[in-house]
Amino acid sequence: MKFKEFFFNKLFTLKNLFFLGNFLALALFLVVLYQDFFREWKPYQAEYKKRQIESIKKKMEAVDEKGKEAFTDELKAVKRRSPEVKQILLTDLHRVDRCVTCHQGHDSLVNPSLTNDFPDHPFAAPDNDIHKKHPFEKYGCTVCHEGQGLATTFVGAGHMPASPEQKEEWKHKHDWEVVEYWENPMKAGPLIYASCSKCHEAMPKVPGMDIVKKGKQTFFENGCVGCHQVNGDGGPIAPDLAVETSVKPVTRIDFGPAVQAGLITKNERILENWIRLHFATNPAVITPGDPEGHLSADPKNPQPVPPSAMPYFGFNHEETESLTAYVMSLKSEKSIPYSYRVTAPKEPEPQFASATQHGRYVFQKYGCVSCHGKDANHGIAVYNRQGTYVPNLVKTVGTFTKEELIKKIQVGVNPEAKEDEKGPTPPLFMPPFKERIKGKELENLVAYLFSIAEKQEAW
Repeated sequence: MKFKEFFFNKLFTLKNLFFLGNFLALALFLVVLYQDFFREWKPYQAEYKKRQIESIKKKMEAVDEKGKEAFTDELKAVKRRSPEVKQILLTDLHRVDRCVTCHQGHDSLVNPSLTNDFPDHPFAAPDNDIHKKHPFEKYGCTVCHEGQGLATTFVGAGHMPASPEQKEEWKHKHDWEVVEYWENPMKAGPLIYASCSKCHEAMPKVPGMDIVKKGKQTFFENGCVGCHQVNGDGGPIAPDLAVETSVKPVTRIDFGPAVQAGLITKNERILENWIRLHFATNPAVITPGDPEGHLSADPKNPQPVPPSAMPYFGFNHEETESLTAYVMSLKSEKSIPYSYRVTAPKEPEPQFASATQHGRYVFQKYGCVSCHGKDANHGIAVYNRQGTYVPNLVKTVGTFTKEELIKKIQVGVNPEAKEDEKGPTPPLFMPPFKERIKGKELENLVAYLFSIAEKQEAW
């Protein structure tokens, strides 16, 4: 018998295909059953159920017979509970959160008190004033914690470690890694309080908000607003931190230089780290530009690009984390209804005993300190600027008349002269302040600058 005749008449028959199809369907069915039976969240629900039963039994042992009857129905209800995916539907926020599938202590149907004595996650549900004021049925979890609310696995949920030690523990225990290209991984540790400003413009008076308030103060003291805007208020040189940076898509960030420099790994390419790197290291390292124009689209007419103009401030770890929290707190979400938001009145400016004191405050308020120094006595380096450094105002202000100084503040200096004509335009310049600093503020600023100016020799 020829092979072709054997294959079609004996082996590849409708009867054999029928049996083969049935075996394949059965195999796939068994695979699905296996996968469903060993869902990652099921052991957490089983463990929480076990702990609840043990807790109720201990309570029953400590009361009389009449008291035990009160716990009997509760015990029966817990024992009847079968494993299932749990979720919170948040129609106002356009979210679906399944976090309570594992974090059973925060499910009001499973644990009506929303508190327990279990010390470890995901079982723990400690007494928490913030949770009491923000019921899960209304706010859910991810609006504050962020992460991937629809996920039912540890890695898929977007958990982020709060320390290097926890990261190593998770890698061993959960095979943890960052969810690549997920825009909103969970906020870890104190950074969770950066979410409060989505609704609370005034920053609520809770202990955790100290990190955001510290970041805001550091931001002000170092004159960051001189270059950056915050919701349109600030300098025109750098991106608006609220409108652009705090919501910047990961796909629009070039992490290449930071990865090559060993500052982060490929798995750590998230917005939070991009913001943090600007404070933890020299910004010119992570945004080196193309000063020689090697990457220009037209090699015959190269267009050099300077490195980041942001100076290296040398912030310590505490300052870096607080600034990161503050910038992240500037993020707004259009999906949050206005009825959820708590507006804040404009903060009054402090009172000053003299014109020069007020002038110093104005110098800081408009970000002059970022380039000229907190005491106006030194200037930062500017790439390819003629003279390299921003002027030291203590030494230079005395060479101006009052009218000349006012004009310089109002008109600005744009653009700066190049050191190398073939190089890129200096990335930093003094913008015009004509529409921003005027009246009493301008008058007192000038008074302050002249008060610190070195006396010029008379000729």
